Amino acid sequence: MPANSQTDARPKRSPTEGPDGADAIGSRLREIRLRMGMTLGQLAEATGLSIGSLSQVERGLVSPTIRTVYAIASALGVSPAAVIDPDSASVGTESPYIARAASQPQLIDANGVRKILASPTGQGRYKAYLMTLQPGGSSGEDAYIHAGDEVGYVLRGSFSLEIESKTFVLGEGDCFAFPSSLMHRFYNDGDAPAEIIWINSLS
Repeated sequence: MPANSQTDARPKRSPTEGPDGADAIGSRLREIRLRMGMTLGQLAEATGLSIGSLSQVERGLVSPTIRTVYAIASALGVSPAAVIDPDSASVGTESPYIARAASQPQLIDANGVRKILASPTGQGRYKAYLMTLQPGGSSGEDAYIHAGDEVGYVLRGSFSLEIESKTFVLGEGDCFAFPSSLMHRFYNDGDAPAEIIWINSLS
């Protein structure tokens, strides 16, 4: 979904200012995004909000509406309550260590890449994703780096993984692991979707 310039973030008091104001909410959203290793650009694609609007929300310059918080929280794989009032959000949940299939949020569905957060919220250091890479889908034209490490297992199909300018074609049953500090990108130039369990450590 392409990012657009429309947002529900407004420079006035809104329902999301419940127990905490825009500064606290924006700070929590930024902390969660960085912990997940997502860029503002990726979050913009996942929510349909512009990068500028997201940046304003994170810096506490505007008070996001409920709709905006729901969109961002969904893309980050957390509940809106955990953003607005984290102290009460944990009440009534089954367990922070269990992630039922029905509650696993879709983070990204763009550029031929669909990414579902599979790991429970109680696990802060590792994040596991179920990634579906459609034919022609990719992480982008440019390689990138970030903090942490990556481990993956190909469930079905095949895709190409570039690490430091070397390309590896991985198929069903193949596994990979490398430091995220190495330049990398991935793409599917085949005729069938690839499905991968992809795990990122955040430090």
